[in-house]
Amino acid sequence: MKRADAKVELVSHLKVLRAFAISLIREPSAADDLVQETVLRAWANMHQFQEGTNMRAWLFTILRNEFYATRR
Repeated sequence: MKRADAKVELVSHLKVLRAFAISLIREPSAADDLVQETVLRAWANMHQFQEGTNMRAWLFTILRNEFYATRR
């Protein structure tokens, strides 16, 4: 996947990522921080994303794992 295409797709999932983060945390500002961390991690690891797979599911997994890591 080209980096520009990945960026466009990643941005297209921001609203659902924020909604998921709010459902986990129940605090909008903390949810925004979680989404920001998710985007940073996804961008840094974009080379690990397998083309042809579901980016939304990949992002949700990153977000969920980051949520669990911060709660430990």
